[in-house]
Amino acid sequence: NLKDNVKRAVCHFDRDTFESLDNPSRGVLFGLCYFHALMLGRKKFGAIGFNSEYQFSLQDLQSSFVVLRNYMEHGPQNIPWQDLQYL
Repeated sequence: NLKDNVKRAVCHFDRDTFESLDNPSRGVLFGLCYFHALMLGRKKFGAIGFNSEYQFSLQDLQSSFVVLRNYMEHGPQNIPWQDLQYL
């Protein structure tokens, strides 16, 4: 269920981590959690959902968050949407 997967992904981050982010970064983090939840939902379709099998785990989500946080803190002032889509 997408709603359960999103909730599980968002709850993976503690409140202090979430509150330490500015509003744009919070929105991007939620988008990352939503994307992660979609990927978990597509796994049930097997070969139809993906060309190869890959286990999307919470460690993948955590690693993506670290990259996102570093990029948002040390990147340009405006949100670089094109760069984030590439990442």
